[in-house]
Amino acid sequence: MGVSLMLNYREQASWPNAFGQQQSPIRLSSTLGANEGPSLPIMVKRSPLLTTVTNDQTTIKVIGNGTTQFFNRPSAFQQVHFHVPAEHVVDGHQAAMEIHLVHETGIGQKTVVALFAELGANNQPLQRLIDAFDAAAAVPVNLPLTDWLPQTPRGFHYLGSLTTPPLSEGVEWFVITNVAVTLSQDQLDWWQAHFPANNRALQPLNERIVERYGVK
Repeated sequence: MGVSLMLNYREQASWPNAFGQQQSPIRLSSTLGANEGPSLPIMVKRSPLLTTVTNDQTTIKVIGNGTTQFFNRPSAFQQVHFHVPAEHVVDGHQAAMEIHLVHETGIGQKTVVALFAELGANNQPLQRLIDAFDAAAAVPVNLPLTDWLPQTPRGFHYLGSLTTPPLSEGVEWFVITNVAVTLSQDQLDWWQAHFPANNRALQPLNERIVERYGVK
């Protein structure tokens, strides 16, 4: 996730940066770190409501509002955007799509919830965004996201970065692995026809702590 600057994902080595040792995305494993509990400490207080579909040049970005608590800390939902194929890899598997739900606290702390979408049934909310998309203009929508986050989310928690320049660190990541989100082959074909692959290369873990919740 991050701010698109007409990025060329084939030339990632030339992206401007001044980053350190906590970059995203990373390779995750069900044997990495200790299991911290049965579920990730995420509580949706007000479900995300998507209001504006925009063209982020490398993906669709949708602005919205909502409130989620992470470790009982409230954070405001800002936007959702999509990476095809997925950026994080779990147990060697790379999903067809990774969905980033971007949140921010009142003091500017960014938190990203990452969801994976696999090939399968047509995704109706995603189809509404595809149908509304206009490459030249922002388009208003009224789309609540009530069923993408599981009631008992399981997955990984770690400290990382934005995945596009400026690649800023200090971003808290919650990567959920038990999501039943799908997209159809037609939807994937549409995406690939409109946007080149936009997944950042995997970054070194560099001795970071990765917490597992409900992942066995």
